[in-house]
Amino acid sequence: MSGLERPCTLEELFSAYRPGMEFLAGGTDWIIKNHGKLAPGAAVADISRIAELRGISVEGGYLRIGAMETMTALHGSDIVRRYAAALADAAYVMGSEQIRNRATVGGNVANASPAADTPAPLAALGAAVVIASPCGERRASVEEIVGRNKNSLSEGEIIKEFLIPADDGRISAFLKIGSRSQVSISRINIAVSARRENGLYKEARVYVGTLGAAARRCAGAEAALNTPNFAQKLPEELCGLAAEAIPGRSTLPYKQSALRALAQDICVLLGRRAEEAGCR
Repeated sequence: MSGLERPCTLEELFSAYRPGMEFLAGGTDWIIKNHGKLAPGAAVADISRIAELRGISVEGGYLRIGAMETMTALHGSDIVRRYAAALADAAYVMGSEQIRNRATVGGNVANASPAADTPAPLAALGAAVVIASPCGERRASVEEIVGRNKNSLSEGEIIKEFLIPADDGRISAFLKIGSRSQVSISRINIAVSARRENGLYKEARVYVGTLGAAARRCAGAEAALNTPNFAQKLPEELCGLAAEAIPGRSTLPYKQSALRALAQDICVLLGRRAEEAGCR
């Protein structure tokens, strides 16, 4: 490694940037990926001190979450639990307490692991990803950023923040199944955001993780939630998505079985949250 930069502002970061520079946030994924593998001439920028990448607030009708906010901060925020309960759910069940104290939401999305916990709830919540680079800023959807084990960020780009509509009329939830109840990598996860009206779920957004990508949308599940027998239709739509996403894989029967269980549980959780919010 040829050098370590520790900028305190985005201006300092991009002034010091050179092609091929690695960006280090919480480090929980980066250390594992890069330990002993960095080329002798590699340069690293520790972005953890950049104030513009932090903060949780409501501004202009959006919940703004800085990319450097940790899982612990997300779950502990009353604002996040109010407007983005699914994201708070995901943050709470990601890794150990030590990992949650270090792991950042921006890093979790940028790492683009299909088993990542935050992309599905962010996508279900309609989050916009604000991306910064030496050329300025741009916005993208979560789905545009996460791919198959690789993000779509261009050279020199970093995630600055996430903007989620601050909508009191929507409820959301996230659930996952791993190899054990805690400190576990997702084998399958699901996030739902919707409006509850007359016992049905309108304008639903449903995303599933670990089906070859971290956030795969299920339009059939969204339509099913707006039908009277959604509890029966939802599992079948999710299983159909799995069959399309990973056909022929040995894990398909397991993931379909897990999705049926998650569908039942998330319907119960959504119903409880609708009652708490006073939704019909």
